[in-house]
Amino acid sequence: MKPLILLKTLFGFAPNCQKVTDFLADYVEGTLPEKTVKQFEEHIGMCKCCGVYFDQYRNTIDLMKEGKDVKIPAELAEHTMSFLRKNANFS
Repeated sequence: MKPLILLKTLFGFAPNCQKVTDFLADYVEGTLPEKTVKQFEEHIGMCKCCGVYFDQYRNTIDLMKEGKDVKIPAELAEHTMSFLRKNANFS
Protein backbone atom coordinates (compact mmCIF):
# COMPACT_ATOMS: atom_id res chain seq x y z
CA MET A 1 0.00 0.00 0.00
CA LYS A 2 1.27 3.50 -0.75
CA PRO A 3 2.43 5.43 2.34
CA LEU A 4 -0.18 8.20 1.99
CA ILE A 5 -3.04 5.72 1.73
CA LEU A 6 -1.62 3.76 4.66
CA LEU A 7 -1.49 6.91 6.80
CA LYS A 8 -5.04 7.88 5.80
CA THR A 9 -6.22 4.38 6.71
CA LEU A 10 -4.40 4.37 10.05
CA PHE A 11 -5.92 7.72 11.02
CA GLY A 12 -9.41 6.79 9.86
CA PHE A 13 -9.56 9.06 6.80
CA ALA A 14 -9.70 6.12 4.38
CA PRO A 15 -11.41 2.76 4.74
CA ASN A 16 -9.42 -0.16 6.10
CA CYS A 17 -9.63 -3.70 4.70
CA GLN A 18 -12.58 -4.62 6.95
CA LYS A 19 -14.57 -1.56 5.86
CA VAL A 20 -13.84 -2.30 2.21
CA THR A 21 -15.14 -5.85 2.52
CA ASP A 22 -18.17 -4.60 4.46
CA PHE A 23 -19.39 -2.55 1.50
CA LEU A 24 -18.42 -4.79 -1.42
CA ALA A 25 -22.03 -5.59 -2.23
CA ASP A 26 -23.03 -1.92 -2.18
CA TYR A 27 -20.12 -1.10 -4.48
CA VAL A 28 -21.10 -3.81 -6.97
CA GLU A 29 -24.76 -2.71 -6.84
CA GLY A 30 -23.75 0.92 -7.41
CA THR A 31 -25.33 2.26 -4.22
CA LEU A 32 -22.27 3.79 -2.55
CA PRO A 33 -21.81 7.56 -2.35
CA GLU A 34 -19.32 8.91 -4.90
CA LYS A 35 -16.72 9.76 -2.23
CA THR A 36 -16.86 6.22 -0.85
CA VAL A 37 -16.59 4.74 -4.35
CA LYS A 38 -13.39 6.73 -4.87
CA GLN A 39 -11.96 5.57 -1.54
CA PHE A 40 -12.98 1.98 -2.27
CA GLU A 41 -11.34 1.98 -5.69
CA GLU A 42 -8.24 3.64 -4.29
CA HIS A 43 -7.98 1.00 -1.58
CA ILE A 44 -8.47 -2.04 -3.82
CA GLY A 45 -6.02 -0.54 -6.29
CA MET A 46 -3.35 -0.27 -3.62
CA CYS A 47 -4.09 -3.26 -1.37
CA LYS A 48 -3.13 -6.53 -3.03
CA CYS A 49 -5.23 -8.66 -0.65
CA CYS A 50 -8.39 -6.61 -1.14
CA GLY A 51 -7.80 -6.42 -4.89
CA VAL A 52 -7.61 -10.21 -5.15
CA TYR A 53 -10.63 -10.61 -2.86
CA PHE A 54 -12.64 -8.15 -4.94
CA ASP A 55 -11.72 -9.94 -8.18
CA GLN A 56 -12.85 -13.26 -6.68
CA TYR A 57 -16.07 -11.66 -5.44
CA ARG A 58 -16.82 -10.21 -8.87
CA ASN A 59 -15.94 -13.49 -10.62
CA THR A 60 -18.28 -15.39 -8.29
CA ILE A 61 -21.12 -13.04 -9.20
CA ASP A 62 -20.35 -13.48 -12.91
CA LEU A 63 -20.36 -17.27 -12.56
CA MET A 64 -23.66 -17.20 -10.71
CA LYS A 65 -25.19 -15.07 -13.46
CA GLU A 66 -24.23 -17.71 -16.00
CA GLY A 67 -26.56 -20.02 -14.11
CA LYS A 68 -24.76 -23.22 -14.93
CA ASP A 69 -25.65 -26.30 -12.94
CA VAL A 70 -22.67 -27.56 -11.05
CA LYS A 71 -22.45 -31.11 -9.81
CA ILE A 72 -20.92 -31.08 -6.35
CA PRO A 73 -18.94 -34.23 -5.63
CA ALA A 74 -20.61 -36.33 -2.93
CA GLU A 75 -17.34 -36.47 -0.99
CA LEU A 76 -17.18 -32.66 -0.81
CA ALA A 77 -20.82 -32.39 0.27
CA GLU A 78 -20.34 -34.98 3.02
CA HIS A 79 -17.11 -33.39 4.20
CA THR A 80 -18.82 -29.98 4.38
CA MET A 81 -21.84 -31.33 6.24
CA SER A 82 -19.60 -33.23 8.66
CA PHE A 83 -17.60 -30.07 9.33
CA LEU A 84 -20.77 -28.04 9.93
CA ARG A 85 -22.24 -30.65 12.28
CA LYS A 86 -19.02 -30.72 14.26
CA ASN A 87 -18.34 -26.96 14.37
CA ALA A 88 -21.69 -25.18 14.09
CA ASN A 89 -23.03 -23.48 17.15
CA PHE A 90 -26.82 -23.47 16.83
CA SER A 91 -27.81 -21.59 19.95
